Amino acid sequence: MKTLTADEMYQYENKVINEKGVASIVLMECASRATVVQMKQRITKKDTIVIAAGGGNNGGDGIAVGRILHNEGFQVEILLVGNPDHYSDQNRLQQKIAKEYGAMIKTDLAEVDFTKGTVIVDALFGIGLNRPVKGEALKVIEKINAVKQARTYAIDAPSGLSSVEGKVPGTCVIADETITFGFYKYGMEKKELENYFGYITVDDIGFFYEE
Repeated sequence: MKTLTADEMYQYENKVINEKGVASIVLMECASRATVVQMKQRITKKDTIVIAAGGGNNGGDGIAVGRILHNEGFQVEILLVGNPDHYSDQNRLQQKIAKEYGAMIKTDLAEVDFTKGTVIVDALFGIGLNRPVKGEALKVIEKINAVKQARTYAIDAPSGLSSVEGKVPGTCVIADETITFGFYKYGMEKKELENYFGYITVDDIGFFYEE
């Protein structure tokens, strides 16, 4: 399967948005629904689902996943991590939609008990990271990795892994399954990193673009 770096994937998405007229919020909704479909192969209504969402578009995916699962009757808690001044526009929109549907979004790490989760969704950074994770996000990753009884899903890429450089520059989420979209991302083909990705699912979310 074709592998793209983070920059190549962003260029591809921009062509789909700008040349084909597919709105970015549509791509986000498609990615989120594809993630839910994949998760529902294993999860049940008995599960307690904790979603760690960052302030960017990967976090927007996570918030949308939480909203969809909440609407379907799953037990979901969303932790939103990051500076509110830096939330992406799509992230803010997903927050608004989720709140309208009554999904629970918290911003205080102390209020979220990851140890009670049986399913964890990592939507902190996605593919664009090119530095070691620090601050509160690092604490969240450490908490995710400490929960051994939960099944952890990473959206697009485990947070802490750089799809820019194809390596792990610091602490990284250790996922049981990574759900990515369209193509493999740089690093997924490397055997030395397979423990971070777990099982890799590549979903076609309908943004076909032929160069």
